[in-house]
Amino acid sequence: MASTTPLKDIDEQFLQCCICMDQLKEPKILPCLHRYCRECLKKFAKKGAKKIECVTCREKHTLPKDGIDGLKTDFNTKNIIEFLQLQDSVKADPLRICIHCKKKLKASAFCFRCNDFLCKTCHEFHASSSMFKDHHPHIFSLSEAEAANLTIQKLSSLREAPRCQAHPGKLSELCCTTCDNPPICMPCTYGEHQGHNLKEVASLAKTPREMLRGKVAELMQYKEEAYQMQEEIRKTKEKLDQNVNKEEQKAQEQLDAEEERIKKEIRNAEEELKRKQAELEEEVKAKTSTRKKDLEERMKELKEEYELVCEEERREVKASYKKLQEENKRGMERLQEGLCVLNNEIKELLTSLKTQKDEQARKIGEASDHFDGIMKRFETVTKTVNCIHAAENDWADVQCIPDVCKAIDLLREDGKKGSTGLENLSAVKVRGLSPAVTVRRKAGISEGIESVIDVPSVKRDWWISDITANIDGSIAVIGLTSLYQIHLTVINMRGDLLQQKVIPGSRPDRCSFLTQSQIAIKYDVDKLGIFDMRDQSLKLVTVKDAISNWPSNQWVSSVTTDPANGNIIVGCDNRNVYVLNDQLKPIKTITLPAGIQCADDIAMHGGGLLICDSSSGKALAVTVHGTASQVKYEFTKPAIGGGDRWPRSVCTDQNGYVYMLWGAGLFSRSGSVIVQYSRDGGQIEMMREVDGYHNIESMTSAQTNQGEKLLLGQSSPPQILVYGLV
Repeated sequence: MASTTPLKDIDEQFLQCCICMDQLKEPKILPCLHRYCRECLKKFAKKGAKKIECVTCREKHTLPKDGIDGLKTDFNTKNIIEFLQLQDSVKADPLRICIHCKKKLKASAFCFRCNDFLCKTCHEFHASSSMFKDHHPHIFSLSEAEAANLTIQKLSSLREAPRCQAHPGKLSELCCTTCDNPPICMPCTYGEHQGHNLKEVASLAKTPREMLRGKVAELMQYKEEAYQMQEEIRKTKEKLDQNVNKEEQKAQEQLDAEEERIKKEIRNAEEELKRKQAELEEEVKAKTSTRKKDLEERMKELKEEYELVCEEERREVKASYKKLQEENKRGMERLQEGLCVLNNEIKELLTSLKTQKDEQARKIGEASDHFDGIMKRFETVTKTVNCIHAAENDWADVQCIPDVCKAIDLLREDGKKGSTGLENLSAVKVRGLSPAVTVRRKAGISEGIESVIDVPSVKRDWWISDITANIDGSIAVIGLTSLYQIHLTVINMRGDLLQQKVIPGSRPDRCSFLTQSQIAIKYDVDKLGIFDMRDQSLKLVTVKDAISNWPSNQWVSSVTTDPANGNIIVGCDNRNVYVLNDQLKPIKTITLPAGIQCADDIAMHGGGLLICDSSSGKALAVTVHGTASQVKYEFTKPAIGGGDRWPRSVCTDQNGYVYMLWGAGLFSRSGSVIVQYSRDGGQIEMMREVDGYHNIESMTSAQTNQGEKLLLGQSSPPQILVYGLV
């Protein structure tokens, strides 16, 4: 909207109130630059409210002490609307009462100083008389009202200075910069504004205009980036669909191949059974042939003995064949069980893919909506800036330009926030399918420690209380600083610092990755939070505020996550376990079986939970059905080093094996012990003593470029021990 823009080319929506959907009346402008009628805002805002939400962009703004009346008036828009109303009025009825001769004649001009109409004769006198010399710049000939070259700048020059708000009968002559630049008259300078910093409007308008030019230049530079971001969102959604389809196809192909292989093994087993049956018959016949021949020669004398031998032969064949049948049946059952497990894992994988796709699509939709809002705000800013440039109204510029610059800065900041993490929205996390029963890899723990990760960013007099690993190989640790504050530190496998956050608090405990960029944390006895690595923001809640029925004497003891469903699992110092969503809103409460005293550490496994209960010295696997649960099995304690042991930490690997960190008891002759359990938890597969380290508090598994690893966190001095899973 350049200064040469004719008034007839102004977009009608620019002059429309989005509340009453009518032309603006006494337009008030919010800090986001959207305009509304003063009375509409008064009706919309709650009585006595200190804030108001913009109807268009939903931004919340703090109201001045005078409420709606304290908001700035948009002088440029008000001038345009008043002129258009004047124009429409003359079109409807050209006969008007002249302000001088008081006759009702065809109006020839309008004096903006007198704020009334003039007939042709009085118009000529008004425009030539020295008595009305100060009126001459403000006289507008109505014959120019329809001219194509009537611009906003021309209209602005016709208007007189605004009236003083404190003295409506007087024109404003100065601006008070002490009071945010309101227009004031001379009596105000020795009244309410005495001793304030007063400026002439023409000189005062130069600075904000120069500032606006710079801000507009920055905004134009960002405009192209904002438009490109919409295209990036579209491409990201396409890429998400492609990745999901690719993983679904890959999973189906693996299922088909495994199913065909198992069916082939079943056919081979049946053929092998028939072959062994034939061999067995031949072997038995060969073994008894000589005896049968002798018996046949003595048939008459030894008939009874012959019959006994034949019966013995039949019994031996039958018993051996029955044994072969039982072995074959067990093998067939194992193969069928493997196929059933594989089918269930495929269903879980496809369900997980759909859940992730829906969640990523929702976030992409939110990003798209965010940038739709950004583009609408961009258009609003552009129209406002063009109107300011076109009008060149000193009084309006002093009032509006600082707010416009703030709106531009906020627009750029919100645009950058919306683009953060967009590249991750096309990715889906797919857990590998477990091999079939007959070919499943049995993972083992390396004989000794492969490496030790020093963490320079965690100082020697700091502590580590828990560790967790991301799917990209990064590691998050939580603990105490030497000043007894909480530190959350993210590093890579070399120990290099990626991010660090220090939080007021005194008792750290647990952390777990919720998504690739979000970490759920628990500290003190009643605090939960989600740390977002994209902008280093931290959302914190007190459990009694998040969960309405939280008992006053209950403590939070542990936290883990269910990334596939976007949930956070919270353990307590009793039998209660709470499931919350990624907004820290409660979903349900699970009651653990009797006998469990405290969930000191907790992990997801096969749709159920793994519980470390140090108070009772037990580690258990429980199944979950709605809000109820029951013990599936109890893990066997390791018999190493003597003395009693208690479970400290638990995790699983990608093949479903369970790893438990057992702490040393009071009379133990060794340090901590890592135990690998079978997938069903029924037996101990392997044990490793952690020699030379006595402050091991936590454990997790991690995917690296060199394969899967087992990481152990030493509290002090802060180090991470790395074992291989081979």
